[in-house]
Amino acid sequence: MNEMELSEKPALQAFQDIGYSYKHGSELGPNSDDPERQSHSDVVLRGRLEQKLRDFNPSIPDEGIEDAISQLLGFNSTRMLKNNKDFHEKLVSGIQVEYEVNGETRGDFVDVFDFENPGANDFLVSNQVVIQIGEGPQRRPDIVVFINGLPIAVLEMKDPTNPQASMGNAYKQVTDRYVKDIPDLFHYNELIGILDMNNAKLGCLSSGWEWFSPWRYIDEEKDVTDELPPSEVLIRGAFDKSRILDLIENFVLFADEDGKLGKKLAAYHQFYAVNSAVESSRNVVPDPDEDRIGLVWHTQGSGKSLSMVFYAKKIRREISMENPTLVYLTDRNDLDDQLYREFRKHDLNAEWADSDNRVELRDRLDREAGGIIFATIQKFQTTDDEVTYPEVNDRQNMIVVADEAHRTQYKSLATNVRDGLPNASHLGFTATPIEKEDRSTTNTFGGYISQYTIRESEKDGSTVPIYYESRLAKLQVNDPEIEDRFNELMESKSDDLKNEMKKKWTQLRQVIENSEERTEMIADDIVEHYNNREIEGKAMAVAISRQAAVNLAEKIRENPEAPETRVVISGAEDYIADPISNEELKRRFKDPDDPFEIAVVCDKWLTGFDAPHLHTLYVDKPMKNHNLLQAIGRVNRVYKDKPGGLVVDYIGISERLKKALDKYTSEVQNDAMLDIEEAVEVMRQKHLKVSDFFAAVDYSNWPQLDRMKRQRLLYKAQNEVLITEEREEKFRESMKELKKAHSLVSPHSAASDIRADVAFFEAVLGAINSIENSGNPDEMEDLDSAMKELVAEGVGIEDLVEVTGFDKWEKEKPVLSDDFLGEVEEVEFENLQVKMLRQLLENEITTRKQTNLAKYESFEEELEETINEYNEGFLSTQQVIDELRDYADRIQETDDRQDELGLSDEEYAFYSAISSNTDTEIDEETLKTIAHELKQNLKDSVELDWTNREKIRAEIKTEVKAVLRSNGLSLYKHEELVDPIVSQAEAFYGGAAA
Repeated sequence: MNEMELSEKPALQAFQDIGYSYKHGSELGPNSDDPERQSHSDVVLRGRLEQKLRDFNPSIPDEGIEDAISQLLGFNSTRMLKNNKDFHEKLVSGIQVEYEVNGETRGDFVDVFDFENPGANDFLVSNQVVIQIGEGPQRRPDIVVFINGLPIAVLEMKDPTNPQASMGNAYKQVTDRYVKDIPDLFHYNELIGILDMNNAKLGCLSSGWEWFSPWRYIDEEKDVTDELPPSEVLIRGAFDKSRILDLIENFVLFADEDGKLGKKLAAYHQFYAVNSAVESSRNVVPDPDEDRIGLVWHTQGSGKSLSMVFYAKKIRREISMENPTLVYLTDRNDLDDQLYREFRKHDLNAEWADSDNRVELRDRLDREAGGIIFATIQKFQTTDDEVTYPEVNDRQNMIVVADEAHRTQYKSLATNVRDGLPNASHLGFTATPIEKEDRSTTNTFGGYISQYTIRESEKDGSTVPIYYESRLAKLQVNDPEIEDRFNELMESKSDDLKNEMKKKWTQLRQVIENSEERTEMIADDIVEHYNNREIEGKAMAVAISRQAAVNLAEKIRENPEAPETRVVISGAEDYIADPISNEELKRRFKDPDDPFEIAVVCDKWLTGFDAPHLHTLYVDKPMKNHNLLQAIGRVNRVYKDKPGGLVVDYIGISERLKKALDKYTSEVQNDAMLDIEEAVEVMRQKHLKVSDFFAAVDYSNWPQLDRMKRQRLLYKAQNEVLITEEREEKFRESMKELKKAHSLVSPHSAASDIRADVAFFEAVLGAINSIENSGNPDEMEDLDSAMKELVAEGVGIEDLVEVTGFDKWEKEKPVLSDDFLGEVEEVEFENLQVKMLRQLLENEITTRKQTNLAKYESFEEELEETINEYNEGFLSTQQVIDELRDYADRIQETDDRQDELGLSDEEYAFYSAISSNTDTEIDEETLKTIAHELKQNLKDSVELDWTNREKIRAEIKTEVKAVLRSNGLSLYKHEELVDPIVSQAEAFYGGAAA
């Protein structure tokens, strides 16, 4: 069974089960009995599109319909994503057209989709659709989804039985090869799916692989069991007729960030949460007896801000809401600013009441309809001469949306908000769960309407787990005064003791601020720890006060091994001469390539600040409850190969974290933060798993071996991996897991204990990749940083690869020569010989095929057949080695034959194109003459403008026919030679324009 049986056919059946029509790609093509595409370059089914535009817009005359189609299908930019954005906006908002009626110019909008009546649209799924743009290569996307003739989705399937096929490879097939070779298809693309029988992820153009996410629900949140395969859940969930139109209309965003346009698609948890909130709003807003829409708890780092954007976007489209006013409340200016900017970035016209005083905010809220207003909750305080807060707006369609709705500030001022907006409805968003005993928050907003937990987020890859490491013991901070006062502080549980806590806090702060020796110890430990983190990214240190932050940053900078370190505090001018602005520091820190690597903070950036490459948080400040949970959440964002975030504790927050988590459910307690020892245990298991591949190899003392013994050892180790392709793929996956675990745990002593082993395993993998000249995209790109600095006993991975002699495979394409083949034969391990010979031949054939299509395409087919027979067990290892060596000899014979004929590369290619494609005997001298004349007559083609390929091909074809006729070959008998010769000419001369 193959990809078609296990992945493609079940997917097509799922589409048909939910009401899609189905046609095979060949039935749509230009050679079918009833073609819907005039050529392979057509990616839009124009007949279907035109019919639906007429159905949906019966009052628009033909002139307007044609104008709409022209606008919708035309490209106005050389940037694909810009064209895609323009297309999306027309799709959602309609196309503005002008036409004449009785000599009068009229304007109107043409609807492309009927979003209100999903069933009125035309839904078609097709597979193996051949697409060729100009004379570029033909591509066949596995599945294309058409709505009203527009190719809005591409699904690429991977064969679940093929160990060499991976989800990452399928992703690259679409986003690299298809986007490059058949770009027209993606001007109209809304969704990209990567699926097999056991995995399924959904994303969109410009999304990195880490942002493709699963789809786990169908009709409603948490309605799916494990009985359905993930691919079927994704198709039934995301491609249901109503939901796919909802996704396109309300859950696609474009944003220009740092001068680069990007596209975002809601993840499944955002889609269902927002729809639950909208449905609840429909019921609550008009109900005079209920004003609580509900609570959305989506764990930190899972896209809460974007969910709020999606909610605003969709609720404003609701006719029943009658143009509502949305009031977004936060309790901090920096959060208010961040959320406001998020809305503006995504083209939502929001107002920020930052400069309003209490009275001016009331004026802003007193409006007839519409608007999105951002304000801090503190602006809802009464003035000095007021006893109660006055009524500001009594409209029913006012919706108050509170960010971090659980906080004390909101609870204390909630009455004022209700007094000012007596008929408003209330919706709460929070990134930390509501405490078990917290009744006031649910009394204000109602119960949960959506939950997306830490465990779910980590399972989906939306966030990474957070690990905890205590460095108190290492520092030996035994100052009894610090410990005693801190323990007293930890015992305080009641809010009534605020004054006493403040006093004790101040005492503790003074001790820390004035302990230069302690600060220096922590600074040096941070530098050593950070420099030994074998993972790409940055770190943040949290100090107890602004002065302590300044002190710590100074001590870090005094260490000659320290990376660039900056203080980020409010009122920096009171502590630092000529401080850098907060905006500039934020910009630099968020840039992963900027050398500013360690930020020392006090309060800033601990909430609402996202830098995905932030991997370590050094804590030297007592924090509690939500503040503590939100601070540690800074390191849980997804970034490249980042395996997890790490919280390093210098002051003893573990007890306080435990107390904070005691207020939540057991699941939250278990998942919020994991002890680093758990990661150590996982690393050991992964190490054992990889070690098992080399049970027959003694590599315990490899760093002490001389160069030749290392080479032999590495050959033997590779042979153990390359027994089968399936075993090789399992080794790659196991290495991926080990590298992640090792980089997370470093610089823990347990990581140091196995460092030499990991370096050896990495060298084995590196050598195998050197043979192939490429690795899996999953591991080669996604894990590009984890082992950057990995060396053991002074010998790096690069050194080991060079020892094997395989570095020459990377530096240049292998050339078939007796010397090189002799080196391969000297390798005594058969599995390694197969791998080397196969890759050698594949590289050689690929290179030569560019200059001699006829000769080497047949070699390529034979080689593939031989390898398949070997993989299926029909050939032994020695037999396949013999056959591969025979191929090498035959390729060498072609070189000898070319020399014997005295032909150049181009002439021999034309010679082969003729001799391989005719059954007619043509004498050798005539063949050589034709080949020479073709080269002479066609060599000017290299100077031609190949952007108009059809025209150039026609000209070359004419020239080829003339050469054949002039040498006595009638076109009647030799017409079949023309196309192979033209193709060979294009391979030589038209490649630069491909």
